[in-house]
Amino acid sequence: MALPASTVWSSRFRINLLRGQPCQLHGCSLSHAYNRQTLHSRSIKLRTMAQFSEQNKVKMQMSIFRKRLWEAAPDSLKDFPWKKAEDIVLQQLLLLGQKALKWSFITLFILSSVSDVIFCIYGNKELMIPFGLFVGCMMADFLKETSRKLFPNSEKTGLKQPLLGIGCFFVFVKFMSTFLTSQGQAFLLHVANGGLMQILWLWKGLLEGRDGQSGQNFFSGQETSDVTEANN
Repeated sequence: MALPASTVWSSRFRINLLRGQPCQLHGCSLSHAYNRQTLHSRSIKLRTMAQFSEQNKVKMQMSIFRKRLWEAAPDSLKDFPWKKAEDIVLQQLLLLGQKALKWSFITLFILSSVSDVIFCIYGNKELMIPFGLFVGCMMADFLKETSRKLFPNSEKTGLKQPLLGIGCFFVFVKFMSTFLTSQGQAFLLHVANGGLMQILWLWKGLLEGRDGQSGQNFFSGQETSDVTEANN
C-alpha cells in the first residue's frame, strides 16, 4: 500500500530538522565560549589598568608629600651635605666589611694551623713544624721579591695583588698536601702555614703604613686649612 505524498514530505521535513539541531547547538556553544573568553580578557585588562592607575596615584601622592616635606624643612637641614654623608657612610661600611673579612680569614687560618699542629703531634712528626714554617716564610719572601721585580708597577698600588696571588698559591699548596703521604702532607701543611703567616705579616705592615700615611695627609691638610684661614 503506497503512502500519500504529504506524509512522505512531512517525514522528510522532520528528519532535516533533527539533523540541523546538533549543528545549531554546537554553534551556540562555540559562540558562548568565545563571548566568555572575551569577557575574561576584558576583565583582566580592566584590572591591570586599574592597578596601574592606582600605582600612578600613589607615586604622585608620594612625590607631592616629599616636596611639601622638603619645603617645610628648615634651611639647616637643606644645606646639610647629604651626598658627602652618603659617601662617608658607604666608605665606612666598606671598611667594616673588609675588617670582618680579614678577621674571618685570620680566625680560619688560626684554627687550621692548630689542627695541623695536632696532626703532626699525633703522628710523631713534631720536627716538621718549625722546618716547614721556616721554608714557608722563606718562600713567601722570595716570591714577594720576584713579583716586585717582575711587576715594578705593583709598588705604586702597595703590592696588594702580588700578596693576594702568593696567598692563593699557599692555599693551593695546603689543598694539594691532602693527596700526599702523611710525612709529605705534614711538611707541606706547615710550609703553607708559614707562607700564609708571612703574607699576613706583610699585609699588616702594608695596612699600617697606609693608615699612617693617610693620617699624616689628614693632619697636614688640617694645618694647611688653618694657615689659610688665619691669613684670611
